[in-house]
Amino acid sequence: MQPITEQVNNLSGVSSLSQPLIEQYCAHSDVFFTSKENTLLAKPPFASLLVAGTKNLAEQACESLRFAKELGFNNPVVIGAVPFDVKRPAHLRVSTNVATAIGLEHLKTLTPLKKEAISEQPGAITQQPAPSIFKRSVQNALERFARGELEKVVLSRTLEVDYPTPPNTHALLKNLALKNTQGFTFAIDLKGLESSERVHTLVGASPELLIARKGNRVYAHPLAGSEPRSQDPVLDNARAEQLLCSEKDLREHALVIKAIKEALTPFCKHLHIPDVPSLVSTETMWHLGTQIEGELKDTQASALTLALAMHPTPAVCGYPTQAAFEAIQALEDYDRNLFTGMVGWCNSEGDGEWVVTIRCAQVEDCKIRLYAGAGIVTGSSPEKETLETGAKFNTMLNAMGAEMNTAQGAKQ
Repeated sequence: MQPITEQVNNLSGVSSLSQPLIEQYCAHSDVFFTSKENTLLAKPPFASLLVAGTKNLAEQACESLRFAKELGFNNPVVIGAVPFDVKRPAHLRVSTNVATAIGLEHLKTLTPLKKEAISEQPGAITQQPAPSIFKRSVQNALERFARGELEKVVLSRTLEVDYPTPPNTHALLKNLALKNTQGFTFAIDLKGLESSERVHTLVGASPELLIARKGNRVYAHPLAGSEPRSQDPVLDNARAEQLLCSEKDLREHALVIKAIKEALTPFCKHLHIPDVPSLVSTETMWHLGTQIEGELKDTQASALTLALAMHPTPAVCGYPTQAAFEAIQALEDYDRNLFTGMVGWCNSEGDGEWVVTIRCAQVEDCKIRLYAGAGIVTGSSPEKETLETGAKFNTMLNAMGAEMNTAQGAKQ
């Protein structure tokens, strides 16, 4: 690996690009992130974060961006993914070879995207763990609530899809963007600074904004409390109304808002939090969401600093945090790694966007591993939570061209 000075000096400037950024994405090397308003495409070469003399990840990012500016780069960006367990290594890199453009909501009207096949042949799907094991984990969590050990825990499961040949990650990204213009679509190369034709990519379409900072303003949009959508409009509306009135889901949502308020209050002069949540819809799910806005006391706290202060929220871990984290380690039989972590970017001014890493998958060679979770509280049903995770898989399965009934009939 090159020394940091050489790495950053080798970073090239942004050129004028006429083709939509999503069309220029290369799965072997690039990092892509888009929201409603902004699209970023970072291309090699990248630099690793400076670690000498820094205490934490936010300081490493700040020092790395400061150093890049000292070397003459005007708009360095730290971009990538942070895992669920922040003690694990993060996949963050420094780049000044970042092209920016308008968000996909605007791009959709200019250059309509078309759904593409990601593979000529279907993949073989395996559920991990089997639904019966997941239901037992939910029941175990309910027993922990009864003993007073914790109030909420988020449990998850995975699908593994094996293809005869490597699937087309670029097509998968575009398919996700096509249906997710109101959310956040991303693709993060996970090979680090390694130069390789292999594909190892985190790709997804998150509906949940953890934190965004623009100047002295901060924005968060936590989601907690969910209901699968229906193709029947009458039933779909009924499910939405039921969610708005669900005592269980409102209680679950309130735990998340409480934790986020506690995390952001030390940084903010003012924090506006609506008294009740509102409905948020995706292609496959209804969610309870609360749009939070705040004014920072000062701009020393970067978007990444704020995100790390909030992560993991009860929306992806549980409450209390440590008890929920320990329950997850005991009840889940796989390593979440980047799932329920955060993905995003931060610039040298401290502005940036970080979203919760959900509705996502890791693509590695011929395999795609999908993730989905559900918040468990007193009153949760093992059967219903299993169905909810199944519905959440649909965001990725639809983009892959796979049917949900295929997943339900997968090998146990």
